[in-house]
Amino acid sequence: MFADILLRDSKYGGTRQEAKRVQSMFLQVQDPPSQSGAIPINLQPDAVVVAMSVNMNNVNAVLDSPPSELPKVLPRLFAKLLEPNQDAVFLQNYTGAIKSRFRSEYTPGDGVPGLSTLGKACLASGIVRTMLTITKQKVKCPSREHHIAGHHALDSLVQFLQTGTLPERRSILEEMVRYDAVNICLEKLDNGLCFHRHLAVSALRAMAGESFLGENISPSTAADIIYAMCQFTLEGPASFVQEMASPATGWQSQMIMGSQGMKPERSGPYGCRYYAMAQESALWAAHGLLCRSPPPNRQFCLDILKKKPEVLDLLFDCAVMDRPAWYPEMETDTIACEVLALLFHYPLHIVPGVSMSPAIDAAFKVQEWKTMGQSLAILTSRKDWAAKIIDVWEKVKEEDWGKIKNMFDRVQKEYYTQNPLDEKAFQQIFSYRGISRIVILRLIATVTHAADRCGVTNVELESFLHIAYEGSFKIKGSADHLNEKDAYTLIERSEEVFRSPLYTVTTKQAVDDVPEHIADESVMGPTALTRLLVNLAQRNVFDVIQGLTKPPKDLSFTTSLQHIQQITHPDVISRFLKIALQRVKDRCETGRRRTRENDLDYARVAFTSAAELAAALVAFDDLTRGKYSEEVHGARRELVLSLGNASEMAMRKTQYQRALNFALGALTAAGRIPAGDLPVDSSVVAKNQRRVKQAQEALGLPSLPASPPQ
Repeated sequence: MFADILLRDSKYGGTRQEAKRVQSMFLQVQDPPSQSGAIPINLQPDAVVVAMSVNMNNVNAVLDSPPSELPKVLPRLFAKLLEPNQDAVFLQNYTGAIKSRFRSEYTPGDGVPGLSTLGKACLASGIVRTMLTITKQKVKCPSREHHIAGHHALDSLVQFLQTGTLPERRSILEEMVRYDAVNICLEKLDNGLCFHRHLAVSALRAMAGESFLGENISPSTAADIIYAMCQFTLEGPASFVQEMASPATGWQSQMIMGSQGMKPERSGPYGCRYYAMAQESALWAAHGLLCRSPPPNRQFCLDILKKKPEVLDLLFDCAVMDRPAWYPEMETDTIACEVLALLFHYPLHIVPGVSMSPAIDAAFKVQEWKTMGQSLAILTSRKDWAAKIIDVWEKVKEEDWGKIKNMFDRVQKEYYTQNPLDEKAFQQIFSYRGISRIVILRLIATVTHAADRCGVTNVELESFLHIAYEGSFKIKGSADHLNEKDAYTLIERSEEVFRSPLYTVTTKQAVDDVPEHIADESVMGPTALTRLLVNLAQRNVFDVIQGLTKPPKDLSFTTSLQHIQQITHPDVISRFLKIALQRVKDRCETGRRRTRENDLDYARVAFTSAAELAAALVAFDDLTRGKYSEEVHGARRELVLSLGNASEMAMRKTQYQRALNFALGALTAAGRIPAGDLPVDSSVVAKNQRRVKQAQEALGLPSLPASPPQ
């Protein structure tokens, strides 16, 4: 795959500067002539061909036909391209020229103008079927030109897809699926040439992230894709390096690196980077299948795990990959973590641990929670599942940022990047690391809601304690005097996930539902720790832990008896609960600030994440029967306020089901505030009752009276 396909927004990985360099260089390189004297693609204007014949020498004249003639000329061209035993150079030149036209119509990051006149005519004339037929053709003893033509054909569809508006992308994608593009790409993963394997991955990424592949395939097919992408990611770069250094297949390097006559000692090492970029694309493809708007339902994710439960093991393997010297800016491990999070993501209208109303709670337990519980049961049934979660945390924790810096300094010299990686790219590493950390905290918190159902043992919960405890640490803020290490740590611990589908980056179009969001560590750490404490309180094991004289059997080697006794000591719990309650208030303030900035989607997420932590504190207080009531004094009030504010944000975005759920949750929480705790003002109750009524009317539901707090 050519480097321009790797161009992407910084949120989606890759090195833009390098990718642009390779793109510009490739556009200056003509395809290599064959031994028989093949004619390179001529992109200079041709003389007007009156008869509009389709032949080797009038490529541009055919493609520059007047709009009225294109519906006549293009079907003839496509039919000629599919003639049996068609000349390989003819195929190479026309597929390459078409690809170049589509590429010239697409500028990453500038939005998309939609299909051109040529593009619309191509779509109507059957370009999707034509190019997929060419790229999957199996020729006995294929020439270099055959390989290049097959590559151009699939690459042209990737370029074509990226030039369209969202409705046009949907139409193109549906045709690609109809003509078996997914299986064609999966089969190309076994191709003997690395530039075909790279392209297959990039094409799947484009279909999944730049379009709507996840909506157009079954969970079974999605499982096959995710499995294949993980396997590709874990293969390693050896085959890429060998091919680019080999006399027989080294010609690929001029297409990959954008320069002819590459010496093996240079192209071989660059093969490592080329493969590493494909690793990222592979996992972005998996990510794109799940990060879509609206999000897939929980049954879709469950069916993926039922078909291929081993994808969980593979994703964890990807998440603990070592950072390679040839691609130190790697975010492959982080993307794998995000895919894991998406597989177990809560529905957007539910706040984990929050009781909405008896009717809604019952429906959730029967429908989505039952499905989520089955998914989590698959996770906890995998061998060493808890150790795999811990391994990801420890891998990030143990990574030496000084060694990463050294890799950045050496990569240009040793692996032939055109430009050195700058400080901004280095800082981005800490954002990636931060995402990996909060995903692990999110997974731990999610598992605690099904711990009993999934057979999670006490020792597994205890083994997670140190992770959640470390995730709750206070960090120095920007107002403090920060040394270099502190500054990088601040970037890492402040990172959160608020991600829309990839196509929103290139088309500059927002979506109604931001499908992926995880709060930063200051919130996610205390949430995970409080949820673990809730589980342990339910099982009445605090006194047991304090009385142990030796570590519990199978306790993770990453922690110790002393550590778990410290974390569960009443004095430590007391201090932690005060900190956690303050984090709820701080998160709500973030939501209010974003509301003033009219960033309603983000504000809603801030309020719901505050509500999740507040609900965990309330649950712990209930289970410990008031032992820590002073420390969590006011948590119930914060729960009401955060849910009410989340409802208001949803109402303003006309997300009425969410508005209804959150407002009902606020009323339910208000009705459970005991005497002596901080009450909510009657006006707050009235606002939530009004929101319930408005949401019910908008949804066409019967208006039910909302009970005031008792």
